[in-house]
Order: sequence, then structure tokens, then C-alpha cells
Amino acid sequence: MHRLSSLLITAIVGGFASSASAVDFAKQIFPILNSKCAKCHSEKKGETKGDFAIDNQANLKGIVIAGNANASELITSITAPDDDDDVMPPKGKGSRVSPAEVKLIKDWIQEGASFEAGGAKPAAPSAAAAGGITSWTNTAGKALQAEFDRMEGDAVVLKAGDGVYYKVPLSNLSPDSQAQAKKAAGL
Repeated sequence: MHRLSSLLITAIVGGFASSASAVDFAKQIFPILNSKCAKCHSEKKGETKGDFAIDNQANLKGIVIAGNANASELITSITAPDDDDDVMPPKGKGSRVSPAEVKLIKDWIQEGASFEAGGAKPAAPSAAAAGGITSWTNTAGKALQAEFDRMEGDAVVLKAGDGVYYKVPLSNLSPDSQAQAKKAAGL
């Protein structure tokens, strides 16, 4: 049996535990990376230590796993202990990314790590809900990237890429996501 936090369940009864609007890379994420990382990792500034630059989208895509923040190298590097050889920025090379900034970066990655203006847009649910991470949209239009786990009565249990389980009443999902859940459950 999977453990579901009652606090988490309460938080998502009316919607997914995500912000009302998507995280915007240019307005919210890039300023953090620019202030914390550009000293050593910026093509514009002529510094690409480790052959990596925060202002090179291909480089960023190489260290981010869209929909799975905790498996992303970016999160591993900015949350490593101060004495870790791979911590970014290294001791004495700038200030660490704050917990609030880490959360925002994680949210951006969980939402799909979109580089588009305005952030990730809720995607249409996949027809094949079982067997992988897909987009689930609630009645308020908020999206969650997760895989179908099971039905529990009139609730859908979804597992996000970071291993967190969400129990969402079927009635709180969009019609497309309701159909997706029923199909995944074989109903």
C-alpha cells in the first residue's frame, strides 16, 4: 500500500499542488541561473567551465529531465552539500541557490522545463495513460505530469516523477483526464 500524505491529499482536493500559473523560464528561472551560475558558465561572458553554459539551451536540456526534478543533474548540483566536489556554485565562487529558488526551479522542471514564454502550457492528456508519465489536467486547468497508478473508489492515484503520490477525486479532473483515468483503469 502506498503512503499518501493527508496534507497532500487536502492540498490537491481542489486542484493539483502546483502554482496557478506555469513557471516562466525567461522571467523566473534564467535570472536565478544568471545570478548564481553565469560567473563561470556563460557563453555571453566567455566562461564555459566544464563545457557548460546556462545561456545555452542545449546545455540546460542536457542537465534537466523534464517532469523529473529530483533526477535532474541541475537539482543535484545546486542542492549538494557544501563539501561535495560537484556542488554548484563551488565554495567561494558565489552564493548558493536559496531553498525558495530551488523550489521554483524544481517546479519549472516538474511542469516540463519549458523555455517558451509564459512557461509550460497544460498539455492534452495522452491517450495511453498507463505505462508512463503523462499530463493530467484538473477542472481549473492546472496540469500535473504523472503516471496512472490506480483507482481508489472515485479517486485517481497518480505518481509524479519524483515518486510523490497524488490522490485526486475523479470529479476534480477535466473530462479528458477523467476519460484517460477510466481507460487506464480498464473501466
